[in-house]
Amino acid sequence: MDENQEAWYLWRHVQTQLRVSFGGIVGVDYTALRHVAGILGITLDTAMLHKIQALESVLLKKVK
Repeated sequence: MDENQEAWYLWRHVQTQLRVSFGGIVGVDYTALRHVAGILGITLDTAMLHKIQALESVLLKKVK
């Protein structure tokens, strides 16, 4: 599997699991991220977390 394909697969499953406040989207719900990663059999290590955070950063820039 391509090194980023697994991160993209995880992202597609958690991109709707967002924390929202009165000001809008705050970011990914990391409790949900951990749970979904476990269900999908994906190890949520430091490298994977950094990839998800990079995708989250793009999302936050687009919506703000």
